[in-house]
Amino acid sequence: MPWWFDRSSVTHLMSNPIHRRILFSIILLSTLLCICPTTCAAPAFHSSLAKHAKRRIRGKWMRMIMENVTEQDEQLFSSPLSSIILDHRLPESGSNSVSAYTLKGTYKGHNGKDLVVKILPHNSTYTWGEAKALKAVGDLVDSGTILYTNPARGGSPKYLPAVIMKKKSGQILEHLPGYQGAKPADKKKLRTSVVALLCAKVAEVAATKRVVHRGNQKRNILISLKDDKSLTVSSIELVDYGWPGTFFVNEKVDATDVKIQALKDCKEAWRDQWIQDKWEVLRNDEFEDPEED
Repeated sequence: MPWWFDRSSVTHLMSNPIHRRILFSIILLSTLLCICPTTCAAPAFHSSLAKHAKRRIRGKWMRMIMENVTEQDEQLFSSPLSSIILDHRLPESGSNSVSAYTLKGTYKGHNGKDLVVKILPHNSTYTWGEAKALKAVGDLVDSGTILYTNPARGGSPKYLPAVIMKKKSGQILEHLPGYQGAKPADKKKLRTSVVALLCAKVAEVAATKRVVHRGNQKRNILISLKDDKSLTVSSIELVDYGWPGTFFVNEKVDATDVKIQALKDCKEAWRDQWIQDKWEVLRNDEFEDPEED
């Protein structure tokens, strides 16, 4: 039996004042070492769970777009947009919007067909936050006000806030001819691939641009295929950075933590989306929690 389990040995050790001081010093040092997280041994559990535990201690890792607005952001819609000629009205305009159009001609060196102008209902923190998010991800071309008459309501034209942004390539998955003509099993595989690529894209944008795209309904995911036969995704694009599906990353959270948490958040959100949209996917290794590098 080790000496520290022998009661007589311990009694003899404690009877000596010098030994007592040494023992108390050892106990105190051990306690301090175990309090300090940089020297204590980490528990042996999955690295992503360790990250998640640390993240809970830090508090929330993202903020709503209107919580991150500054006085400078409030000036994004202070001037009217000049030389704007609306072209085709788009069937989908996204959240927090009145309508969306392509543009005729050119604007600031861009072909109007490669741009989208989104007309917003009012000038508010939601509007400022959306413009700020678009600017952060590199999609904002310009912002301001536009004189507009809503064809659905009529009446006199009035100035409304609007953002001009880069038009993304691709289509909603169900609109792709290759997907429409595929067998059920192949459709399921393609949906699985799309959701995996979607969450990877969301995580990458969150880590590098500090913007979290959480409005990941099917209409906000534009997909391009290499060809209709292979059903291989060549690109995936995120659209609609409006309220309520967009958040800013807390500046105190590092990029590695952001990427892990955004990936987890996207997967959890899509589990609910699968039920709502009846968008069944395969359960495979692509949906396991990522390991730490």
